[in-house]
Amino acid sequence: MSWFSTAPVVLACLVLLFAPGTLLLAALGLRRWSYLAVAPVLTVSLVAVTAIAAPYLGIRWSPLPVLASTLLTAGLLFGVRLLRQRRAGSGASPRARWALRKPAKADVVAAVGFLAGSMAIALQLHQAFGRPENISQTFDNVFHLNAVRYILDSGNASSLTLSTMTSGDSPPYFYPAAWHGLASLLVQVTGAQISVAVNILNICIAAAVWTAGCMFLARTVIGPNAYAVAAAGVLAAGFGSFPLLLLDFGVLYPNFLSVSLIPASLACVSMFFGVSDAPGPMGMARFILAPVAAIGVAIAHPNGLMSLLALSIPILVVSFVGFSLARYRNGRGHKGTLLMGTGLLGILGVVAVMWKYIRPPAEAATWLPFQTPGQAVGEIITNSAMHRPPAWAVSILLIAGVVVLCRRHKRIWLLGSFTVIAALFIVVSAGPNGWLRNTLTGVWYNDSYRLAALLPVAAVPLAAAGTGWLVGKIQRVWVTHRGSVRFLPEGLRKSRVMVPAVVPLVILAAILVAQTMPLSASIQSAKVNYSTTPDSALVSSDEMALIEELDSLVPADATIAVNPWTGGAMAFAIADRNTTSKHTLTTYTKATELLNDKFREASTDPSVCPAARADNVRYVLDFGTREVHGGNHGFVGLQIPDATPGFELLARHGDAKLFEVTACR
Repeated sequence: MSWFSTAPVVLACLVLLFAPGTLLLAALGLRRWSYLAVAPVLTVSLVAVTAIAAPYLGIRWSPLPVLASTLLTAGLLFGVRLLRQRRAGSGASPRARWALRKPAKADVVAAVGFLAGSMAIALQLHQAFGRPENISQTFDNVFHLNAVRYILDSGNASSLTLSTMTSGDSPPYFYPAAWHGLASLLVQVTGAQISVAVNILNICIAAAVWTAGCMFLARTVIGPNAYAVAAAGVLAAGFGSFPLLLLDFGVLYPNFLSVSLIPASLACVSMFFGVSDAPGPMGMARFILAPVAAIGVAIAHPNGLMSLLALSIPILVVSFVGFSLARYRNGRGHKGTLLMGTGLLGILGVVAVMWKYIRPPAEAATWLPFQTPGQAVGEIITNSAMHRPPAWAVSILLIAGVVVLCRRHKRIWLLGSFTVIAALFIVVSAGPNGWLRNTLTGVWYNDSYRLAALLPVAAVPLAAAGTGWLVGKIQRVWVTHRGSVRFLPEGLRKSRVMVPAVVPLVILAAILVAQTMPLSASIQSAKVNYSTTPDSALVSSDEMALIEELDSLVPADATIAVNPWTGGAMAFAIADRNTTSKHTLTTYTKATELLNDKFREASTDPSVCPAARADNVRYVLDFGTREVHGGNHGFVGLQIPDATPGFELLARHGDAKLFEVTACR
């Protein structure tokens, strides 16, 4: 399959991500182009909440309930805004606010930065994925792709019940399913293969959602500096730790979605507390966007919410300090300050309680520190977290941005947010393993990869601030000294266009070129994990060839016995054939456990066939004993020698074999 043929899927994906949220923004009266960056955050919130509510209403999961909830929510928001305007006596027509204004020069510059950054990310992921249908050959991908198929088959995308796929006879538990819900909608809308839809969804999230969010965060922190905002778009593509890292390691698709939403969400939080520059009047949207964004981030992945809270603590502190100083300068009493201080302590107390309980079980947080504190600090300064090659150009701009932000006290919270995440990365990657480390970073499974992925959230706008300062400095130097540049024609030296138009483009291009080499190692690392070869870790080329033949060999109503550790469970997602296991970490029923241990004894053990008939298990995929993590989890009952009585060999590719169970007919 060619990438060119996926163009309709890409277009549908962008519409899916941006259209519902854009309708809500229009209902709120937000008509600036900048706010489009918030649209995917609102979309994810809508999709996730609708998926949870739909089963209670007896509605099957599809684009229709999402469309209905979007229209209802937009209508409600528009009605509330109209009522507020009438009460305020506003003479403005609500309908006039629906039209976006004509793009200004600043919008054009920002658009150039967005296109450059998003295309750079898309190209990076194109190189990493190789082909549109390639799958990540990693442990967690067994669950993620099968969860998309499970949603399509069950008609239920609720985060409250998705775990039913792997919980066996045990009750379901919460699992963040926003990413899976989006992927399933894309499959339904386009008819694309699950693997293709997954890759396109991830490209669109990384290239469009992440890039736009970084630009919006830079806009709210730095202000209407078009060059700084455009630079944020380019710089969004300049870090090996995100978005590439979470699409390589794991793979952590839900975590990847939540981090992609954080920049725009953090901007909404800063506007909520009045410590950032909102692009235009917000009205009631100022107090709506942040809570709604938090819902989407939380359901995308709970540690995304905790990441947002950690990044937001400096916002609360700066907001309180600014409020207190304003009251002091105006000669007001201390009562209001004490009241706000009490509220701040209350919020921090709630965060502390959430920090204690919104975290994975301690036994799941098993990642250990792997470097010294000095190495961790060096990786932060050089933007080379997790041993990626240093990104020196980005580092220089970031340091310049730190200096710039230190002069703007109301915006210094961003530096505080960067410090919080940097400190957590040092603790998780280099701190002593013990109570303090578990308390601070157990929220992220004590996983250095997840915290490394958060560093660019604050680093991108900091570096963008440095770029904006650099462009401004060059412009001032040019205006002062352009007459002495004798090697240029007189007309060009007197031009007011050259520096404002050409120099920023040259700087942005230089940043893109400077990022290429540091990112090449990250791209190559991901490329290995998305390649299907005879030695692939999860599904080899022989195994994939056999899976792709299953629809012609196995009836649609039959179940195939598989060992998920060897990749056999991928038959569910790729071939749309039910399997006894859909993830490596599955709680099995007693019948399935019996088959895993004794199925090959079906012709001699009378207890086997009743267990097989209970779930209509009529076939076995035997992919040998090589597991994705190199272990040995048993499943000896599914290791079928060729001459085993009661099993007929139907197809074979190399060591990958499909058997039909004849003993239980």
